[in-house]
Amino acid sequence: IRRVEVATGAVTTLAGSGTSGSADGVGEAAEFDSPVEVAISADGSTLLVSSNGGLRQVCVAAPPPPPSFAPIVVPPSTLGADLAKTWGDASLPQGMVTFLVGDDRERIESVSKNLLCIRSVFFRTMFGIGMKERDAAEVTVSHTDLASFTALIDYLCTD
Repeated sequence: IRRVEVATGAVTTLAGSGTSGSADGVGEAAEFDSPVEVAISADGSTLLVSSNGGLRQVCVAAPPPPPSFAPIVVPPSTLGADLAKTWGDASLPQGMVTFLVGDDRERIESVSKNLLCIRSVFFRTMFGIGMKERDAAEVTVSHTDLASFTALIDYLCTD
């Protein structure tokens, strides 16, 4: 099955190799037995072909491969070494905190401020240098969703 650009006269093979048959395939791998009617999708990716063998849908080209992403590399655990830092450090805050997450203020309860501070510079700053959260029992975390924030807290507390 060929396409002719009327303006330029260019001929392009869309599907089929010229061999008669009924093999399914992409592009030139497909075979047809006396195609009678052909329709092409608006984006040019799919043909609908009517022939002696019935009606078939054929891909003009293989779909593009899925995007490739760099693998996520998880560093080795530092939880044991980080916990050792808590011994004798009077600057670390004591107590637990409850996070109120997102627009619905969903609760993540009883998280150790001490542990968060040794695992994260962000939390060490929040709870360690006299910010209002240092002595707060509840901290509101807006503009995030519960699943993402829970994953962060879980990683920090369990590594």
